[in-house]
Amino acid sequence: MRTLAALSLVALMTAGCATTTTSSGGGGSSGVIAGPEWKLEDLLGGGIIDRSNVTLTLGPDGQASGSGGCNRFFGSWSVKGSALTLGKMGSTMMACDPALMNQEGKFLRSLETATTYSFTPDGALVIATAQGPLKFRKD
Repeated sequence: MRTLAALSLVALMTAGCATTTTSSGGGGSSGVIAGPEWKLEDLLGGGIIDRSNVTLTLGPDGQASGSGGCNRFFGSWSVKGSALTLGKMGSTMMACDPALMNQEGKFLRSLETATTYSFTPDGALVIATAQGPLKFRKD
């Protein structure tokens, strides 16, 4: 019984610490940026290669990770209000089709210049970058 009580206390304390998620005024579950896997839908206003499976996960621990469509990537992130900062991304070094590698390079370079985030009325996450917007949907 003591073990169960201790585990319950730890779970409550951990849940209380995992509050680095924020919302941008949209409220509800569409306002949560950390936690779910976000799937890239549009890269800088030019769409993406069909079935390229580009993803982004922003962990509550400040770690960003995902797939660039060919390689896995990782880095850090932080948010203050709607201001979003992603650090320099590291990645695996697999070779893929040149078009996919080009798209992945644009995506990762764009992530590193993120400035803000917002949500569309239908729940898509839009990250503003120096190169243009990145639009994601929850996977």
